[in-house]
Amino acid sequence: MRLVVDLTSMARWLGPPVGLVRVQRHYSAAAAAFTASDVAFTVFDPVDRVLRQVSPQLAAEIIAGDISCDMHFYPDPARIKVQFYDRWPNWARQALMAIIRPRRILITEIGAFTRHNPDSSLVPLLERIENRLMKPNERRLVARDDGSRVRIVPLRTVAGNKYEPEPGDHLLLMNNDWSHTDIGVISRACRSAGARLIVLLNDIIPIQYPEWYKPHDVARFTDHVNLAIGLADRFILTSKRVTADMEEHAAGLGLHLPDLKLIPLGCDSARISHADGSLPDGLETGRYILFVSTIEPRKNHSLLMDVWRRLVQDGTVAQSGMKLVFVGRSGWMVDAVLAKLHSHPDYGQSLVHLDNVDDGTLSLLYQNSAFCVYPSLYEGYGLPPVEALAYGKALIASTGGAIPEVVGPFGLCLDPLDAEGWAKAMREWITSPEVRTAYEAKAGEFVARSWELAGRETLEATLAPFPDKVAPARERAP
Repeated sequence: MRLVVDLTSMARWLGPPVGLVRVQRHYSAAAAAFTASDVAFTVFDPVDRVLRQVSPQLAAEIIAGDISCDMHFYPDPARIKVQFYDRWPNWARQALMAIIRPRRILITEIGAFTRHNPDSSLVPLLERIENRLMKPNERRLVARDDGSRVRIVPLRTVAGNKYEPEPGDHLLLMNNDWSHTDIGVISRACRSAGARLIVLLNDIIPIQYPEWYKPHDVARFTDHVNLAIGLADRFILTSKRVTADMEEHAAGLGLHLPDLKLIPLGCDSARISHADGSLPDGLETGRYILFVSTIEPRKNHSLLMDVWRRLVQDGTVAQSGMKLVFVGRSGWMVDAVLAKLHSHPDYGQSLVHLDNVDDGTLSLLYQNSAFCVYPSLYEGYGLPPVEALAYGKALIASTGGAIPEVVGPFGLCLDPLDAEGWAKAMREWITSPEVRTAYEAKAGEFVARSWELAGRETLEATLAPFPDKVAPARERAP
């Protein structure tokens, strides 16, 4: 039996990882250290529409975030958004890309050369050229605290020979592989070889709340999940809420789910960090409230902005010297949220947004916050509230989705639409710190699951024998 882990989404990622990417990195790192079976890694080639092998060394670099494949000019794996040139022969499409996107092509070629020839005397010159070619945001995303940089490379740098499934292989697709692979193609390859296909799914929120996502992403995600119900041999789900959501969705389609395994996620701060360094300018220990999340409509930043305006107007903020800090990069469908943030009367004063925050700074922000908030409208799990509890922080979270399930009795959960309730609770916690002391004590009793444990359990669930009652995955046309 061989464990095969697909790295496609991680290979495409650039910048500080969001929750889904962190899950993939932790579980892939666990796979790299796994000793219960042979382990292999793959990436999906959207041109030839096959999985390709990734060497252990390159897999380690992808997992660590040392390299990133620029695949903006590759065909859409799911064929939801098809460009006219996607139907051209590969050589013709590449020639066109070299004409219309020479800057990105040059950046990837410099990345490939410097990755393969790190000791070349040309590296300093090429890095200066690369730096000039990059836009300011790209330079920030590739820069690292230790002075090194992420190498942006073409797919050929990481993709080896075609992956040929073998009988007994258990192939794991994780999270946002829905947008970067073709599950129909992968399933046929597995089925023909007698291999098993396992899908790790954090949630089905784009199906439940399509208004929070771009239409083509909803179409792509829905197609992936519906195909996976018929093609996957097993789902690994991360909460009871997601399990119930999947059961309800499948029942609505008149379909039977494959074998299910429930494995909760781990926590980055299961080992409390003692990061060195200083807080970002303008922040003082115990004088700010922390909200860690990608900025997108579902995360409900809008409610906190409204609540904060109330607390400013009634004098709570001025009397306490407290600030509200949003930490996270911008996501999708976010124009209205950013417009509201940037036009907020308190933005840049008592309302602060920090983007592109590294792990060390994030650890400092957690450790030194007065308390944490998480008003998300719906979650399939919710990593930031779990991390806040692991740091021993008093937490006000929402009742959206699985959040009450993962927070349990250790935090205060409020309706994410109840602005008055949030204002009352935050005002009380700001003006009467002794009130939140009880929740700090509860957080101190919280036992976080380590990523090592969560990763090992996920891989064991991937390789677990199948009950006799579970039939092989049904064939379905892609």
